[in-house]
Amino acid sequence: MFRRITGLLLVLGLVVGGNACSAPDDGSSTADALAKALTAHTVGDLSFDKPASDVQNELTELAKGIDPVWPTVAVSGVEVSEDTARVSLDYTWKLPEVEKTWTYSTGADMKRDGSGWVITWSTEMVQPDLKTGERFQISTKESERAGILSADGEAIVKDRPVHIVGINKDGLNEAEAAASAKALAAVLDIDAAVYAAKVKAYGPVAFVDAITLREDAFKALDQDKLKSVPGILVVPDTMPLAPSRTFASAILGTVHEATAEDIEKSEGKIVAGQMVGTGGLQAAFDAQLSGTAGVIVSAVPAAATNSATSAAPTATTTDDAGASPIEPTAPPRTLFSVDPIKGKDVKTTLVPSVQSAAEAALDSVKTPSAVVIMRPSTGAILAAANGPDSNGYNTAFLGQYAPGSTFKMATSLGLLRMGMGPESTVSCTPEFTADGKKFLNAPGYAPEATGEVSLTTAVAHSCNTAFVSQFEKLSQEKLADAAGALGIGMVNDLGLDAYMGAVPRDSKGTEHAASLIGQGKVQTSPLAMATMMSSMVKGAVVVPVLVDGHDGTAKPAEGAALTAKEAGDLRTMMRAVVTDGYLSTLADLPGAEAIGKTGTAEFGTDTPPRTHSWVIAAQGDIAVAVFVEDGDLGAITGGPLAKAALLAAQ
Repeated sequence: MFRRITGLLLVLGLVVGGNACSAPDDGSSTADALAKALTAHTVGDLSFDKPASDVQNELTELAKGIDPVWPTVAVSGVEVSEDTARVSLDYTWKLPEVEKTWTYSTGADMKRDGSGWVITWSTEMVQPDLKTGERFQISTKESERAGILSADGEAIVKDRPVHIVGINKDGLNEAEAAASAKALAAVLDIDAAVYAAKVKAYGPVAFVDAITLREDAFKALDQDKLKSVPGILVVPDTMPLAPSRTFASAILGTVHEATAEDIEKSEGKIVAGQMVGTGGLQAAFDAQLSGTAGVIVSAVPAAATNSATSAAPTATTTDDAGASPIEPTAPPRTLFSVDPIKGKDVKTTLVPSVQSAAEAALDSVKTPSAVVIMRPSTGAILAAANGPDSNGYNTAFLGQYAPGSTFKMATSLGLLRMGMGPESTVSCTPEFTADGKKFLNAPGYAPEATGEVSLTTAVAHSCNTAFVSQFEKLSQEKLADAAGALGIGMVNDLGLDAYMGAVPRDSKGTEHAASLIGQGKVQTSPLAMATMMSSMVKGAVVVPVLVDGHDGTAKPAEGAALTAKEAGDLRTMMRAVVTDGYLSTLADLPGAEAIGKTGTAEFGTDTPPRTHSWVIAAQGDIAVAVFVEDGDLGAITGGPLAKAALLAAQ
């Protein structure tokens, strides 16, 4: 029994002795725990001078106004004076989409409580300028959106005059307002029921807009009928607009105020009220154009951020030290801000006068269509117009169509590489059967251009049988190489999606024979054909360029590079198309000699088949590709369009 008591006393002695030897917290441990708790905005089991649940509620409310952003907190020092201590805290905030960090120092007071410490709670512990009754609020300052520029550095989209047309309900009773809404809808040719419902939904004294019109569209309205509508009000304003409603719309894209879906998908990069790009260059270069938004972190009354919460005051609040009360309607106080950075302009190679002329030329075409105009010496795209029946689709860049006889220039290059020349003889017969399929020349083919003719004559008159007859001599592989030397199938990042064509390397038999005249599975776009024309003019493959300074890191297609001699021979044959063939409409153009090639590609299952119309042409340092999806022979449909394009670009 004595031994058991002695052993128990020894254990108790060790326990008491151990406690006596353990050094009391000098404040450092509690300070570190406080920093970790503030970083997590979770108080845990720390002791405060008020219930920990109240402190937690305040921290939670502080976090709501700026969630999910929150700082990291570190201890930079602890000063102890008898039974009190002052903890120095360093705060570091990383705000979204802002390079500059928000840093500051503040402190917390503690009082000794036995062997531990009690922390004195204050909002100043979180931010030195934050008062009791205030909460954080984060907002953005939208940056100024940059512009899309034309080749001369002028903004394409800029503020232009508009007229906002609507009804002023002031002085109109409900029946009169409804009648005016219907009358105005008739003048504007808009949905009367929809606009009448909108007018009814607005307050009794309100301006209800019906439509915003460009200057020319407004002037085209019947002004007498417009003025006769009771309550009519026209408000002049400006809006960022292109030169016309349709001007390069598929290339430029549009801008709209961010929707809820835009904001959600951006993961915090886009905020309410921000303008964002849709389609075209506005979307592709949205980050560059929009710049960087500024950020403001403010102190606001708690009621302004979440008055419904139990911790947020619903009336005037006074801080614990008896300071001036915080009014619920007090204006925000800025604690930290970063100025927005304006977006950077996107300069294009487009020439507005040329673009407008190309669009005007297509205005009456009742099928998808496109005109692409390039400068061969630089690859600059001067215009990329899509006809109205393309319905917003970028046919110029994305269309995928059989190029028809315009592709005979690639076939001609393949034949030149076999040892032929412009004067080499080929056989142009009324028909030719390749691998069991009969090929014919176009209806109305000139009989004087049949028989044994030069390759130049075959090109000028577009003799199908002369080219198809070479199907056993010119392999599909060599044909694909020749097309690649002219730019077909290259990989090039324009800044916008673009299809540069494709020539299969495994076509055989009938399909291979059809490839020689731009049918089969050969596919190109108007842009690809303008590139092909440009390459023949320059004497080397041309890489198309739409945006200055945008490195597309082009990758040429397979095959040997085009030589100056080859390009010269191709130009000789295309000059004959103007002087002796189907493009005589280009013969009287002023200036340098014009060259070109027509193309007609069959498609569909109709009898006779419907046809795509193509023309590629050039004059001086201008190259053009014209495409009409459902047209007549290339010379008939595309010839006048090519002439208009070349005249516009002079």
